Amino acid sequence: MLRNVVKILTRNLGLKLLALVFAVTMWMAVVNLDDPMMRRPFTVAVTIENEEVIEAANKYFELDPESKNVTFNVLGNRSVVNELSSSDFKAVADMSQLIQKEDENVVPIEITALRHSSQLTISKRTKEIKVTLEDLMRQAFVIMPVAQGEPADGYALGSMVVEPNRLWVSGPKEVVSKIDAVKATVDVTNMSTDISDSVVPVLLDENEENVDTTRLTLSLEIVTVKASIVSQKTVPIKVNYSGKPEEGFEVISATAQPSEVTIKGRSDILNAISAIVIPEEVISVKGANEKFEQKVDLNQYLPSGVSLSKSVEGTVTVKIDIEQLERRVFTVPVRNIGVDDLPEGYKIDFNDRNVDIEIYGLADDLNRLTVNALRPVLDVSGLAAGRHVRKLQLELDSSKYIVGETQVSFTISSDENQDSEPDGTNEPDGGADGADPQDENGQDENGADQDGSDRNNSDPAPSDPADQRADGQDDDTAADHRNKDDEEGAGDSQGAEDQREDLEEE
Repeated sequence: MLRNVVKILTRNLGLKLLALVFAVTMWMAVVNLDDPMMRRPFTVAVTIENEEVIEAANKYFELDPESKNVTFNVLGNRSVVNELSSSDFKAVADMSQLIQKEDENVVPIEITALRHSSQLTISKRTKEIKVTLEDLMRQAFVIMPVAQGEPADGYALGSMVVEPNRLWVSGPKEVVSKIDAVKATVDVTNMSTDISDSVVPVLLDENEENVDTTRLTLSLEIVTVKASIVSQKTVPIKVNYSGKPEEGFEVISATAQPSEVTIKGRSDILNAISAIVIPEEVISVKGANEKFEQKVDLNQYLPSGVSLSKSVEGTVTVKIDIEQLERRVFTVPVRNIGVDDLPEGYKIDFNDRNVDIEIYGLADDLNRLTVNALRPVLDVSGLAAGRHVRKLQLELDSSKYIVGETQVSFTISSDENQDSEPDGTNEPDGGADGADPQDENGQDENGADQDGSDRNNSDPAPSDPADQRADGQDDDTAADHRNKDDEEGAGDSQGAEDQREDLEEE
């Protein structure tokens, strides 16, 4: 049986082989006519792999712009090739295969088919792409919030926050080194409430120009900026100072330039603030004899929760104006002296006709003073009959004038003693009607008002600020006057006689 089969197969073997070859040839001819071979070009973008190898070398690479895409031809049956697209191929540039030449750097590109690779032929499967190498720089920048526009009237920009607030930038050192600041801007125009917005950070150079980011890698693309809107208020600046200028000099004014600032904060805090006060320990005028200026930082004297609307107003200039005082002596008739608390039934006689009052002040202020405008007051409360020396009181504006200490000598006597004494200490009769001689102002020969005794019920005049500067010299001066009075006691009668003669001549 097997022998018969072999005999049949080997019978006319040559003819059978020839028939097989003919059949295959005919099949291939038919196939080529129906699905012929074709060549077709494709263009794909180059994919970079293992770029961390370049970064590890602290280098930045950039592909030749003309080589970022690669074009190649594919050969295959029309039925296969026609159903392919660029996405069916991959062009890979492996940076670990970088080849550094003398004049350029290149990386080989491997092109592979993702489908029907066995049925396709790719011409120039391996290509090269040019690569530019530069020094790599990576740096972190703090993102600064920036407000654009002005809030509504009566409101100011409070605190601003950026989240996240740090941006990492990497790229060519030549570009990264140009970055001076990174800012995120939010618009607060006419805002009266807090605002939050998502913005793109902007890279700026030292000239506030935008830095091109096409060659840079940024760790963030969008950040959130939050801005609070608070109330604002304009208040004056009050300047205090310590110490006293050199003797004979006076502080005329203490002012700040600018004289007022605008502060911001919560409305409940601002409502309680009427002025920004510079403490007296900051400015000292001790021993000064000329005007001077001093810079002061206001920020440290702002209440908690309050800040300046404009940071440029933080430093102010304090101007202290100091001028030398002028001394002027006014000779005041004793008849212009008012007497307080003279007991009823007593009379006062001044031992001098005039009294010199020393006043210090600015020339303009002193020029406005006249003798008649000076009304000194003598307080005789608690004094018994006899000779006395006591300080005059003079009421003047203490902010303009300094009154020197003025002592006056006088004698208090009772009306009974005046009538019984024959030595001329009493007032002489002035005529047939027995009236006391008076000057044309209705005052007696000693210059005292006739109604001076009626003032004993009035309140004592308040002491002048200059009296407080006497530093306790009243007792010593009074003692000197008493010694002088004792020496001159023998001449009292003669003095009274002289006064009578003068009055009779009048």
